[in-house]
Amino acid sequence: MKETRIFAAPVEVREAEDGTATIAGYAATFGDEYTIGSQFTESVDPKAFNRTLKNNRKSLAVVGFHDANRVLGTVASDTARFDVDERGLRYEADLDLEDPDGKSMYRKVKTGRVRESSFSFEVVKDSWEEREDGPPHRTLKEVRLWEASPVLWGANPATEVDVKRAVASYAEYRGVDADADSIEQVRTATTPDPEPDPVSESTQDSEPAFIPHSFGI
Repeated sequence: MKETRIFAAPVEVREAEDGTATIAGYAATFGDEYTIGSQFTESVDPKAFNRTLKNNRKSLAVVGFHDANRVLGTVASDTARFDVDERGLRYEADLDLEDPDGKSMYRKVKTGRVRESSFSFEVVKDSWEEREDGPPHRTLKEVRLWEASPVLWGANPATEVDVKRAVASYAEYRGVDADADSIEQVRTATTPDPEPDPVSESTQDSEPAFIPHSFGI
């Protein structure tokens, strides 16, 4: 199942003297924790996008509002770019101002009506950490990226989460063989104590934490 996360990192537009326009923003930021409903907190590992950018970069696109019918740029056509840096997953799209979707997004970003960014993905690998004074914390260790999108709303209202998969992943971490509907049901089940080191390591440890890029806001 595809999921989405929305981040408050700004998206902005750059205009060139030749009349072209490019939008740029961060679809995900590293080190920022956010709450998924009231069930758990989550963050994105700096290595989460390494494999997908290496293997699937040409299939990536920037679209408007996660609508595949509103294509703003694609890597395959050299009108979109994706990379990661210390801050997070960065994207750019060169807008076609003769295309109604491109012109519309240009105006929305320029006037501040669209200010945030989001990414669509599937979870490949995650890890869990127990927190004594709060809900458990999930780290997205590896994801398959589908697209990035400028969006209107803030993180929680528009976030789509595969809750069933998250609960199953947490139950596996806790050693619970149960058909639970929520994180809380798993936590209250009779289970062995979690392993001493609750945060599993990514298999990508030999890779750099980010892939440098040369473009910037």
